[in-house]
Amino acid sequence: MPTELASLLLYVYSLWFAVFQPCPNYTTLSAGSLNPKEYLGRWYFSAAVSGREEELQMFRMMDSSVFTLQTTSDPHTILLNGDMRIGENCKRATWTYNTLLGRDDMQQQGRPQRRTFLWSGAQLNCSDCIILQEVEPAPSALNRYMLYGRQRVVPEDVIEDFQEMFACHSITAFVRLPQNQELCS
Repeated sequence: MPTELASLLLYVYSLWFAVFQPCPNYTTLSAGSLNPKEYLGRWYFSAAVSGREEELQMFRMMDSSVFTLQTTSDPHTILLNGDMRIGENCKRATWTYNTLLGRDDMQQQGRPQRRTFLWSGAQLNCSDCIILQEVEPAPSALNRYMLYGRQRVVPEDVIEDFQEMFACHSITAFVRLPQNQELCS
């Protein structure tokens, strides 16, 4: 009951906010109709935003991260390999996503409740950027956005626009990777 009440209040607040504080609306790319080859290759993780600070804690430990997006023999399966610098150590992880025709989100294998959306960096005037959004329903209630660029250093104005884009929607928890240490590979 308290969770349902909290959800209802959040919904009413978001409606009120949308009416009286209009923010630009951006649209996601439809994962089911994407040409994955356009997004293959290396992506450098630069920054993340969320409505809750705890959703960003794992990123605060990172210094630098590089990800490689690749296809598999199944045209509807995409692999995301990450090499993340955490202190003096490197951590490698692989996530498998399935794209489904007619769906805008990607399904992460092993996390059927998580929906992953891809946003174009063109919304930030950065053709070499993408935004990945991860969403989960309650009780996890995850909703975070991560900015990736083709270059290791994303221009400062793009980082600022990314932060402002979501701050307008009251998504204000922010983290930027310092990128002081060498990349893991």
